[in-house]
Amino acid sequence: MFSAKEVSITYMSGPLDGKVVRFEQPDVGEELVIAVGRRDGCDIHLPLDNQVSRVHARIGIVNNEVTASESVSHPFVLSFWLQDAGSRNGTFVEREKAPIKGRVSLRPGTLFRIGRTWLRLDVPMSL
Repeated sequence: MFSAKEVSITYMSGPLDGKVVRFEQPDVGEELVIAVGRRDGCDIHLPLDNQVSRVHARIGIVNNEVTASESVSHPFVLSFWLQDAGSRNGTFVEREKAPIKGRVSLRPGTLFRIGRTWLRLDVPMSL
């Protein structure tokens, strides 16, 4: 069950297919950076994929405050990014044939590939 304050990454292929890793959303004005790789200690650990670098990529979650309204006193918007961390085999988004360069925006529900493993960013709907 999702909490309204969570963000999750779902494994969409490989031996961990269907596994969900949950993270607390950062506080307003803060950023959470999630490390993805083969190394022990990575937030998204992919030890069984030999195409994954020790620290392959990073996912960022930024919580930005936006202008308040009468109906919402402390509104915020989450934004997400994906960045390759200098991996040997690249990081891919959706069906793009070329690996990403630099930091790219990521939308909830987007599939991305690290090595041979497909992952998906999931965010609960606002309550």
